[in-house]
Amino acid sequence: MMDKASAVPVILRRVEKMVPGDSLYLLTWKKDRKLILEKQSADTILVRERGFCQQDFIITHDKLKKLLKILLKREFPRSKKIRTSMIIKENR
Repeated sequence: MMDKASAVPVILRRVEKMVPGDSLYLLTWKKDRKLILEKQSADTILVRERGFCQQDFIITHDKLKKLLKILLKREFPRSKKIRTSMIIKENR
């Protein structure tokens, strides 16, 4: 669990440390809405929005901060805390 107010820098640091194939799940308390960040290559990230909107974005790391701010406002409008879960690729 992390505070939504300080979530963006923490998420960016976690994504930097991920290797291709790893995923980071950001969920609401009820787990009914989520954002999935999958690292596809060293600089490409697939962001899946599963909540109010169902969209996929393929972006570079430098565009992630702006997109995260937009998606967190849209998917977690009244949330104070965000539940996180890291899925690590098995073949390391």
